[in-house]
Amino acid sequence: MAETKDIIEQARLKYESEDLSEASKLYLSALNQSESDIERAVIWAELSWTFYRMKSYERAIEAGENVIAYDPEYQSREDIYRILGYSHNMLNHTRDAIKYLEKSLLIDRESEKQRFAVYELAKLYFTNQAYKEALALFDEVEAYFFADQKEYWLSTLFFQGFVLYYQNKPDESREIFEKLLTNAENDARKASAMFGLAFITFGRQDYLKTINLCEAIIEQDNNFFDKETIGFLTAASFYHLGRRDVFEKYYEQLTLAYPSGRYQDELNALKNSKDTGAEKTENDS
Repeated sequence: MAETKDIIEQARLKYESEDLSEASKLYLSALNQSESDIERAVIWAELSWTFYRMKSYERAIEAGENVIAYDPEYQSREDIYRILGYSHNMLNHTRDAIKYLEKSLLIDRESEKQRFAVYELAKLYFTNQAYKEALALFDEVEAYFFADQKEYWLSTLFFQGFVLYYQNKPDESREIFEKLLTNAENDARKASAMFGLAFITFGRQDYLKTINLCEAIIEQDNNFFDKETIGFLTAASFYHLGRRDVFEKYYEQLTLAYPSGRYQDELNALKNSKDTGAEKTENDS
């Protein structure tokens, strides 16, 4: 119907002008008048992106599922699967997010828009500790991001560095984090590179360098995203250097700030240890 098409055009104009709420209302009005399943699928597809941008992720998922229900052969199914993957990811539905992004990439893996789907899927693999699969995908998009998307490239380096760290490849991991540090253009990125380097120095029992890195991280970015880990690495480093007095102060601060923290068991084990804490490091003669 001509009237339905007019409403859809109005909705698109509202969408383009960022009036997402009004756009969604117009799309829903068009749905009520549409008499074609193919047309309904198109409307639901545009609603899925509208709801996603409105951060109404559950409605975005419902809209995406309706696209496939009304038109199983919808021409741009990769886009629908991608928005379903993104929406499930925002709701921490990791398994469904992976499923839909994988389905999207089976249809189209080469277009520019799908590079970002590869990146998001790689991060999900990383979260699930599927490090081999994650690294393959990060490697796949690194060159593309290096050429055209520097912020994504730097983020990719961060994840590559940690994947290699968790794969027990500290030398390769260090090289990646040093590359990130060299190319970082803001304090937050520099802090994230030093964060990775702190893991490596701690693993190598270079506790003084670990402390220096942790202090530098907070100097670079006082709102660093993982202060709990910074606190633990610092506290444990002081313990291993034989400074139980300093460790005790960090222990109290961390226990107060993170009473059910990720490192509470490790901190308790150190506190209850009868050792003096001093260890021979790789820098000791």
